[in-house]
Amino acid sequence: MKNKKMITAVLFGTAVVLLAIYHVWPIQHPHAVSDPVAARQAPAVKTQVVPMTTQPEFVKPDPLTQNINEAVAEQKEISLPVDLAEQFTLISRAYAAELAYPSYARPLSAQDTQWLEPNRYVAVQAPVMDGHHTASLSLDSFRHFYPDPVSLTVQSRLPVESISVALIDVNTHQTLAAEQSPGNQIVFAPDESWPSEIRAKATIHFATGSDILTADFRYYVPVAEVVSVAKPVPEGADMNIPVTLSVKREGIYRVRANLYTQNGKPVAVLTARQKLSAGEQTVTLKAHHSVLSGRDDYELRTFQIEKMSGFPGEETEYGISPKPFWPLGTLEVSLLSDEPYIPTAEEQQRMQFLRSAASD
Repeated sequence: MKNKKMITAVLFGTAVVLLAIYHVWPIQHPHAVSDPVAARQAPAVKTQVVPMTTQPEFVKPDPLTQNINEAVAEQKEISLPVDLAEQFTLISRAYAAELAYPSYARPLSAQDTQWLEPNRYVAVQAPVMDGHHTASLSLDSFRHFYPDPVSLTVQSRLPVESISVALIDVNTHQTLAAEQSPGNQIVFAPDESWPSEIRAKATIHFATGSDILTADFRYYVPVAEVVSVAKPVPEGADMNIPVTLSVKREGIYRVRANLYTQNGKPVAVLTARQKLSAGEQTVTLKAHHSVLSGRDDYELRTFQIEKMSGFPGEETEYGISPKPFWPLGTLEVSLLSDEPYIPTAEEQQRMQFLRSAASD
C-alpha cells in the first residue's frame, strides 16, 4: 500500500512540474521551425526506477526487512514535496529572469540559432549501401514559397552518378512531380497548387549501387508580404517600428523580425500579433529600451509572418519579406524612458503560482 502511495505521489509530482513548465517556460520554437523528418538518433532518457519493496504474498516477509523497507518508503514519501519545491524554485527563478524583458522584445545572441535561422533545413546523415556509408538529402530551406524553385542536393563521400526524385503529397501520397538529373543536385519548378506538406523521395545512384533517401519540407503560397518599414518613433520606453504588409487573406497574424545593428550584431527578436484585414495593413514592432544599448544604426532581418490557425484543423499559413533586411537608421535610445518592464497580469499570476509552489 505504501509503495502504491509513493508511486502515485511521484507520478502526480512529475505531472505538476511538467504542467508548470508548459505554462511558464519561454517558447523557443514558435512554429516552425519544424525540423525535417529524417533518421536521427533519439536522445537518451534517464528513467528513475522506483524500488518495489513488497514481498510476494506466498513468501512470509522478514519482520526486520519489512520495517526497514517501510521506513525507506516513508522517508521517500516525505522528501518528495521538498524535491518538488526545489524544482519550482528553479523554474520560478528562470521565469523571473525572463520577465525582465517584455515578450514582444527578447534579447538575441549569436547562439540563438532558432531565431537567427528559423527556416534552416537540418540535413541528417543516414546509412546507405547496407550501412557501409552515409549520405544526406538537403534543401536550401525548410519552408519554400511560390514561385521560388525547390533545389535538393545529395551530400556523401561516395561519388554520386545521378539522382531520381519524386515529390509526394504527405497526406494523399500522390506524386506531384518527378525529375531525373546527373550529378548530385536536382531543381524543381514549383506549382501553385502544391500542398503544404511535401516529401521528397530520392533514388540515388552511386558508382557501386543505388539507395533511397527521403526528406520532408513545406511549401506555401504567401498570404502576406512586407511592403515597407517606416522610420522608428520613440514612445515611452519603446521604440515603435511601423511595418506595412500587403495582406491577401484576413486573419490573426503574428509578425516577427530580428533587430540587428548595421554591422551585423544580433540585438533582439521583436514580435507583434494583430488581426488584419485584406489589403495594406500596418503592424507595429516594439523595441524596449532594455534590449537596446547606446546610439547605433539598426536594421530588421529575418521576417517571419504567420497567419495563425483560427480553428482546429486550419493550417498555419505564411508570408514573406521581399528583402533580406530593412534599414532603420539611427535609433536615439536616449529619447526613451528607462522605466523597467512591468509584467502583465497573467505573467504576474504565473510568477505568484510558482513562488507559492516553491514555498509550500
